[in-house]
Amino acid sequence: MNDEPVDWVNFAAYHWGKGPVVLPGGRSVDPQRVHEVITAASAPFHAGTRVRAMPDVRFLTTRGRLPAPGSLLPTPADGDTESYLARLRTELPDEGALLTVRHPLLIDFGLWSRVRELLAGLWQQVGWPAVPVAAELTVGERYVRTSGAPGPAGAAHLTWVLTGAMTVRVWQDPDREWSEFAVRAGELMYLPDGYRFADQYGDGVTTLRITVPVRQTAALATVQDLLAERAQRQPEFAAGPAFLSFPAPTAPDGSVRSAEPLPATARLVGQLAHGPELERTLRNRWAARRSAAGLEPVPPPRAARDLGPGQRFRVTAEIFRMADGPGSAVWAINGHLLPVAGAAGERIPAALPPGRETTVDDLARVLEVPPDSEGLRALTRALYRTRAIEPLEGAAP
Repeated sequence: MNDEPVDWVNFAAYHWGKGPVVLPGGRSVDPQRVHEVITAASAPFHAGTRVRAMPDVRFLTTRGRLPAPGSLLPTPADGDTESYLARLRTELPDEGALLTVRHPLLIDFGLWSRVRELLAGLWQQVGWPAVPVAAELTVGERYVRTSGAPGPAGAAHLTWVLTGAMTVRVWQDPDREWSEFAVRAGELMYLPDGYRFADQYGDGVTTLRITVPVRQTAALATVQDLLAERAQRQPEFAAGPAFLSFPAPTAPDGSVRSAEPLPATARLVGQLAHGPELERTLRNRWAARRSAAGLEPVPPPRAARDLGPGQRFRVTAEIFRMADGPGSAVWAINGHLLPVAGAAGERIPAALPPGRETTVDDLARVLEVPPDSEGLRALTRALYRTRAIEPLEGAAP
């Protein structure tokens, strides 16, 4: 396995947007950690399919998808991927199988953070995504996946093979010949927009796939969801009738009038779309997305903890600042937003670059407040919850 980091500078210059390629995948993610996340994500699905659940777990065999795979899903007793697949071979001796987990990073901040770090190196070269990118983990063998790949048309795919080896067949025009790529553990396959593909899993394959929307049409769903969310908060929308009287009302010329709930909704959406609040919300949500390197959904904040005077800590995440009107701004940290106001909103991110080790007292001096002030305590509590800082053992000397 190649342990060199991915050369994103070379990748962006010679491969991004140009054609399929297999490259050294470098130090991507730990396969054992991936197995543990897949196992944890599968636990709620042992009883059957869960509709609209995240993460979304699906189990397929060469005979089709199993809606209630039960014991065929991994459990903590399966210590690693190899043990799990060995058990599957005894339970499905004549069938190939594939387990897919979409949005798996939601439940494990450590893995989410590692993948975010991987992608940030690429985005620094090609630009930061305006819409979410999707993550998927898979484990399987002796299976050909020709449909159900994550993401809509108009997306690029980055696939890291973590264990085993697979063959990927790609084509653009069904009337033209296809190309075939062998991808082994430790390698990364890039597939730009415009290609269809089929994954052929060999023995003991684990993958991480990132789907990256690359066309502006992908922004439609993001804007549409926000408009729907805001419309549903309007009292007149929630209380309005969904049915017309019968017979339907007619105009003087006898033509049937439009169903009023529909044009009323269209007018409301139009009003919301032209208001300044929509643009502000989209801008702030992009700031959160930028701090997450596009990976959504993001893990929730952790439980609060107070950091008192003298406490040492390390800055573990960038505090991305975006102006939000006169005298105010938002901080985006690991996909979460914090509203801030005043000059401190600029001073604090400058004083807390990622990797710095400092103390609560040093931060108090930056803010010109006592180290035991309630405002400072609230600030460090928020930074801790969003995982921007990590306490270190012992107090400052």
